[in-house]
Amino acid sequence: MLLLLVYLFFQQNNTKKVAVVNAQIVLEKYDGFKEAQDLYEVKTKEMSEMFEKQKSLYESKSNELKIISGKLSKKELEVKKGELEILKAKIIQLGKSIEDKAKTQEDDLLQGVYNKVNDYVKRYAEANKLDLIEGTTTSGNILYASDAIDVTQDIIEGINKEYVEGIKD
Repeated sequence: MLLLLVYLFFQQNNTKKVAVVNAQIVLEKYDGFKEAQDLYEVKTKEMSEMFEKQKSLYESKSNELKIISGKLSKKELEVKKGELEILKAKIIQLGKSIEDKAKTQEDDLLQGVYNKVNDYVKRYAEANKLDLIEGTTTSGNILYASDAIDVTQDIIEGINKEYVEGIKD
């Protein structure tokens, strides 16, 4: 009997605790991610509006040139077309710059969110004496997990509470 109790105690101490988290749902419901998305959308909208203003200016000048081209000398027409081409090149460059900035901002915002989620999950695992937390995604790297080990809702509630209240020691 004593041997059985020692065996059961040993098995209990050697049993690894495992949990799963649906990473996609955590991101979708994490207030910090929602705020990062909103900030990204505001910034990209501002950049898009700036691009559209420059594009409208180009179109306006292009239309103006079409209207007055018959009244200009050949040399004046060449100068105006050259100015228009320079403006077009600047707009193309602006568009590329905006795309690069948007991508960089998106990467920075997402990395910050991922870092916060990963940090929280690590602290959650340590506080709950979990040995492993697997992340499920829409790509299906985990095909099945019992609801008993799914801690997704706990993670969402905890990280959102921490987002609002800050990290409590």
